[in-house]
Amino acid sequence: MNSTWTGLSISSRGLSASSAALLVTSNNISNVNTAGYSRQEVKQVAVTPAAIYNGKYIIGAGAEVEAVMRVRSFRLDQKYWQNNSSLGEIQAKADRLTEVETAFGETEDISAFTTAINNFSSALEDLSTDPSSSSGRVALQQAGVELCEYLNTTSASLTQLRQDSNNEVKITVEQINSYAKQIAALNEQIRVSAAGGASANDLEDQRTLLIDKLSGLIDVNVTQTAVGKLADGSDDLVLSITVNGETLVNNGMARNLECYEITDGSNQDGMYGIRWQDTGTSFTPDSGELKAYLDLRDGTGEGSAYKGIPYYINQLNQFAQTLAKAFNEGIFADGTSYYSGHAGGVGLDGSTGTRFFSYDGLSTADLLAGGTDTTGIYANITAANISLSAEVLADVDTIAAASAAGGAENSENLRDLIDLLADSKMFNTGTPLEFMNSIIATVGTGSEYMQTMASKQSSLVNTIDTRRASISGVSTNEETANLTKYQEAYNASAIMVSTWSEIYATTINMVSSD
Repeated sequence: MNSTWTGLSISSRGLSASSAALLVTSNNISNVNTAGYSRQEVKQVAVTPAAIYNGKYIIGAGAEVEAVMRVRSFRLDQKYWQNNSSLGEIQAKADRLTEVETAFGETEDISAFTTAINNFSSALEDLSTDPSSSSGRVALQQAGVELCEYLNTTSASLTQLRQDSNNEVKITVEQINSYAKQIAALNEQIRVSAAGGASANDLEDQRTLLIDKLSGLIDVNVTQTAVGKLADGSDDLVLSITVNGETLVNNGMARNLECYEITDGSNQDGMYGIRWQDTGTSFTPDSGELKAYLDLRDGTGEGSAYKGIPYYINQLNQFAQTLAKAFNEGIFADGTSYYSGHAGGVGLDGSTGTRFFSYDGLSTADLLAGGTDTTGIYANITAANISLSAEVLADVDTIAAASAAGGAENSENLRDLIDLLADSKMFNTGTPLEFMNSIIATVGTGSEYMQTMASKQSSLVNTIDTRRASISGVSTNEETANLTKYQEAYNASAIMVSTWSEIYATTINMVSSD
C-alpha cells in the first residue's frame, strides 16, 4: 500500500532534481571561458517503485540525481595528445630555424654575406687598377675585416642559438617533472574523492589540462586501467602515462628525469644529457619540444641525422678554412694548388710569403707554426676566429698585389686573386658566393618546410580540439535552453508540492472535523 505522503515525496524529489540540474547548468555557464573546463550534466534516474496502489498498480517514487557527469571523450583526448606532441616538435624547429636564418643576416631585400663578399671582390678590383694606392689598400683591408666579422658574428649567433637550445633542454625537463608531479598528486586526490563518493570532475579537468601541456613537450601514451569497483559500482580507474615505453606517472607515483653535463669529448661535450633519475638509464624522446631542442642542438646532418645548428656551424667553418687556404696558398678544397695565392705575391714594401687571412689576429709565422702541414695549419681556422693576419692589419703595404718585387704598378697577383674568387673549383661545388648561398638556401628551405608543416599540424590539432570542444565544451545556447527546461520542471514540481500540500491540509481538516 502506498504511503499517505507519497505524492508530496515524489514532488519534493522532482523539486530537488530540477534544483540540482539548475545548479549544474549555472556552473556550466559560469565556466564557459574557463580553460580546460568540461561540461557537466546531471544523471537523473527514476527512483525504484515502492508504492502499490489498490493492490494492482505500481506507482513510481519520483526521480533523483544519481551523479553529476563530466562529459568527455577519452579517445579524442588521446588523439589530441598524440598530435600535439608532433606539433610541439615541429613548431619549436620552425621557430628556431627562423632565428638561424636571421643569424645569417638574410632578409627579403638584403643578403649580408653577398654584400660582404661583393665588397671584398670590388675592393680587389679597385686596387688592381692602382696597386700603389694607399686608400685602395685600406679599402681592401677594411673589406677583408668586414668579411671576417660577418663570419665571426654569424658563428657567434649560431653558437648562442645552440646554447639557447641546450638551456631549453634543461628547462623542458624541469617542466616535464613538474607536470608529472602535479598529475600524480591529482590522481591521488581523484581516487580519494571517488572512493568517498564525492565528485572529482574539476580535479579531472585540471589533470587533463596538465596532460595537454605535457603532450606538447614530450610524446605521451596515456591509459586508464580499471583495478576494481567503487562503492557506487563504477570502475576504479588508475591513470598511467608512459614515454618511450617507460612509466612517467602511475596513479599517485611520478618518476623524474634529470639533466647531467656530457663530458665525453664528442660534439655534445659540455651539453646536457638526459636520464632517468632513479635508474640512470639514458632517455631520448620520440617527439615533442624536447626532441626538437635536442635535434637542433646536436644535429650534424651526417647520414640521416637532422640538420641542426652544428651542421650550419660546420658548414660555416668549412667555408672559412677553404677560403683562407685558397686565398693564402692558392690551394682549393680538393687539395690541388691552382694559384700561387697571396703568399706567392709581393707587397708594396717588398715583403713576400705574407698570408692575408689568419685567425685571432696571429701573424703569418704564428699561423704556420700551428700545424705540420697545410691541412693541419688551416684546421685551426674557424668561422668564429678567422681574421686578417697581424701583418696586413698593421701595414696595408704588405698586401701582395704584385707578382714580383720592384713593380709598383704590378697587379698580376691581384688579378690572380680576383680570378681565384670567381673559380667554381674552389669549393668543389662552386665559388665562395655559390657555396655560402647553398648553405643559406638549405636554411631557408628547411625553415620554410617546417613553417609549412607547422601550419598543417596546427590545423590538424585545432580540428581535433574543436571536436573535443563540441563534446566537452560549454555552449551558451544549449545551456540557456537547459536553463529554461529545468526551470519549467522546477516550477511544475513546486506547483505539485503546493497542490499536494493543499490536498493533505484538506484531508487533515476533514479527519479532524470528524
